[in-house]
Amino acid sequence: MSPETAKNSPEFDTVTELTLGLPGAPKSGMKRGFSETLELNLGSSSSASGYHSGSPDDELPENETSKAENPPRTKAQVVGWPPVRAFRKNIMKSCKYVKVAVDGAPYLRKVDLEMYSSYEQLLSALENMFTCFTICNVLNERKLMDPVNGMEYVPTYEDKDGDWMLVGDVPWKMFVESCKRLRLKKSSEASGLIGPYTPPRCSKSWTLCRDNRDSQYCAAIDGLILLVSLAMVISNGEEVKPANPNPQSDVTIEMDTQKPFRIFVGYDPREDLAYEVCRYSILKRSSIPVEVIPIKQSELRQNGAYWRERGKLESTEFSFSRFLTPFLANYEGWAVFVDCDFLYLGDVKDLRDLIDDKYAIMCVQHDYSPKETTKMDGAVQTVYPRKNWSSMVLYNCGYPKNKVLTPEVVNMQSGAFLHRFQWLDDHEIGSVPFVWNFLVGHNRVVEGDPATLPKAIHYTLGGPWFEAWKDCEFGDLWLKEMEEYKKAAEKEV
Repeated sequence: MSPETAKNSPEFDTVTELTLGLPGAPKSGMKRGFSETLELNLGSSSSASGYHSGSPDDELPENETSKAENPPRTKAQVVGWPPVRAFRKNIMKSCKYVKVAVDGAPYLRKVDLEMYSSYEQLLSALENMFTCFTICNVLNERKLMDPVNGMEYVPTYEDKDGDWMLVGDVPWKMFVESCKRLRLKKSSEASGLIGPYTPPRCSKSWTLCRDNRDSQYCAAIDGLILLVSLAMVISNGEEVKPANPNPQSDVTIEMDTQKPFRIFVGYDPREDLAYEVCRYSILKRSSIPVEVIPIKQSELRQNGAYWRERGKLESTEFSFSRFLTPFLANYEGWAVFVDCDFLYLGDVKDLRDLIDDKYAIMCVQHDYSPKETTKMDGAVQTVYPRKNWSSMVLYNCGYPKNKVLTPEVVNMQSGAFLHRFQWLDDHEIGSVPFVWNFLVGHNRVVEGDPATLPKAIHYTLGGPWFEAWKDCEFGDLWLKEMEEYKKAAEKEV
């Protein structure tokens, strides 16, 4: 048969005819059911499965009849449609989707918090998600602006406890874990929320107040502010150094006469003499007004701002209370925290002149791993990253991320979180020359190099006020300073 004849034959049309069935399957006048498509056999006969032959003449051959009588084992029934591949399921497990609402908008959006690693990235994503917004800096605060209507929006979120907070009030990872949903609120409505942009006043939405300690905490806020302002009268006698009689500029006059440089010193009853000598050495050599304020744990507990139980590895009473420095400074300006086991040989004005407002904190970034197992009066020596960084810190108290250091956070967070400054990124930590935290037994003076001469000696292992450390390096300098302090104290009396 020629090719042309084969194309015109009825058999050719039958073979090439387009049907809804699978190739080689018998023709039927009806469409296949869903169960047939998935090869599900819901009965033993063709009628039970919904399959009907077109006519009695279209009988199956003998070998296919036997196959129909004994069909192969069918596949398990599919649950859910369309099917989701395993790798997509695994991707979904690492997602954290939350809803995003905007005041005045009749729709919601969703955002995956796990896709971002910082607040800045999240804010940029919200800007792209709602194209009517642009990001602007308002008083050092990043806000979403609607330039058409002239409205300001502040990102807020609902935490696990159902409280609405300002985005940025806790470290990023804590935010991702606790965030239930986001809402872009008008600035006028978000002014009362707790977060890094509000003044540190008492609010009923604080967890501390929810724990039925609100009255105590309210007293703590006002009491501590009063304590700071009157510290020189209550605790230390005359604390403010007179202004420099020969100021170099008008700017210096304004700073010296109106804003004393605040220095918070960690206090431990066992080291009372060390604190007094440290304070004396600061005031003696300072050419600018300074305000020296002890951080006493007993007073903090009395005022309800500190309730943390003391751990076995805490060598002093100010191991954690030191991180309340921005809070005690009312989150304003710059302030210094320093351990009481320091002896200042330099003018703190030189330290203040190192301040750079782009940093959240500044400190001596030691690479220190002590070999001793004990220190001071038998306290256990511990080794951890950024060891001794927190022993002398310049705090930019108004820096937004430093407003995370509330009494709640300081009392609840781990030592690693606080002493390693984990609420900050590395680029937000500035460096100070090591001579302002000169570690006895670790740092060395290079002969002929005045840049290595200590300006603040730190007796981190133990000082001459302990009997076992009277002969330590630079111990003679401290003992001499102690004698001068005692003579000056006797004159005051």
